Amino acid sequence: MTGPSGPRNFRQVWISLRTSGADVLPLLVNACSTACVEALPAPAEGYVPVPHTGGPDLDQPRGRPTGS
Repeated sequence: MTGPSGPRNFRQVWISLRTSGADVLPLLVNACSTACVEALPAPAEGYVPVPHTGGPDLDQPRGRPTGS
């Protein structure tokens, strides 16, 4: 990345990642570029399958795994 890094230069996206065991947390990522967003790991199964910015138009998956 070139130039100053500050809040205005970040791309914010949400991603749901498995943290441990059956726990999946929504994480807000402050990425410096599109390439950084594309380098994020795949979201947890049963959650929105790509990093996203949220909002009412976001299609949520119908069902999530129960973990059992």
